[in-house]
Amino acid sequence: MTDSHKGGRQSAEAPGKRALMDAAIRLAASSRCISSLGLRELAREATLNPNTFYRHFRNMDDLGLQLLREGNDRLRGPLRALRRQAAEQSMVDDTTDSTKEAALRGRRVAQQTVKLYFDYVLEHRDSVVIAGRELHGPSELLRAELRQQMNGFADDMAEDIQALGLAPQNTSTGRIKQIATLLSRNLFHLSLDYIAEPERRNTILELAHEQIIMLFAGASLLQ
Repeated sequence: MTDSHKGGRQSAEAPGKRALMDAAIRLAASSRCISSLGLRELAREATLNPNTFYRHFRNMDDLGLQLLREGNDRLRGPLRALRRQAAEQSMVDDTTDSTKEAALRGRRVAQQTVKLYFDYVLEHRDSVVIAGRELHGPSELLRAELRQQMNGFADDMAEDIQALGLAPQNTSTGRIKQIATLLSRNLFHLSLDYIAEPERRNTILELAHEQIIMLFAGASLLQ
């Protein structure tokens, strides 16, 4: 971790910075991008002097970047930990067909981590909605950050699938990365529907599970 990243985490503890970040989430959660917020508007929402902003951020893009990274840090580690825990719980007798069992275990583990992901989505719905908007927003910096984060989640998933033996035997590294990339992106887009349509949450969760089954089944057939 770089010193600047450490410094960012330390300064995030400052009450003024936290107030500004929380205010930005409240203002942008309904229908706006971070870059469209006004400095005085933001300071007023945070009940701070406008000059306080520049003690913590270079500009609105910098604020948005730190918000996105905070959410990424909050979710990435727990997802990997749950994936490992689910893999251990899914171990079965070695006498079973190893290829079929690896695919089955992979699906079970992915399905269990989906629940954690959607729980996070509901707990931090405003931040997730903002991320969805920024993915297609005017700031190239924030769009690039979100693409990088989705690639990071996919890399974690692919690494865990290989390390934990969750794919059919002889599945190539490239194929595993394809599965992980598709899951990472599909789950993000489904999460926006999960927030917006509470009456369909069970259906959306089942759809996420079906996509996992299809991807792992396809990987098995392509061996």
